[in-house]
Amino acid sequence: MLVLRVVVNQPLMKKLLLATTVFAFGLVACDRNEIPDYDVRDEYVGMYDVTDACDAMLNDYTLEVYKGSSYDEIVFGWPGLYEAGMDVTGIVTGMKVVIPIQQFTISTYPNIFYEFSGSASLEDSILTVDYTVLTVQDGLIIDEHNCIATMERN
Repeated sequence: MLVLRVVVNQPLMKKLLLATTVFAFGLVACDRNEIPDYDVRDEYVGMYDVTDACDAMLNDYTLEVYKGSSYDEIVFGWPGLYEAGMDVTGIVTGMKVVIPIQQFTISTYPNIFYEFSGSASLEDSILTVDYTVLTVQDGLIIDEHNCIATMERN
């Protein structure tokens, strides 16, 4: 009678089993599309009374901030920052917001657009937005406004 004996290196087998288990749990836990239970954007959402100081101009208006389509986006809705009529998007990073460069066409002939960029911070019910609006025509900046919008939630 022939007996075949297989020798298994037990320490190696234990390490392989442990590595496989840790890897499997890692795959389950690393879902980047998973939305956390707490949505920090809730701190920003609402209607605001805005005092917008752009260079020498001062404007008062009401603006709605709502959640964007991505899990970290908010939108400064109608009438938009600068009362320009454009929905400007911000990216929430805790209690700060980054407003990446965004372009909005004003005219196609000549080719004129607004370019928004800036940042914002929230303290209690006051959202302070520090932003710049460039007016660009055919690739040349023809106007620039540096603005600070003080937004108080109603």
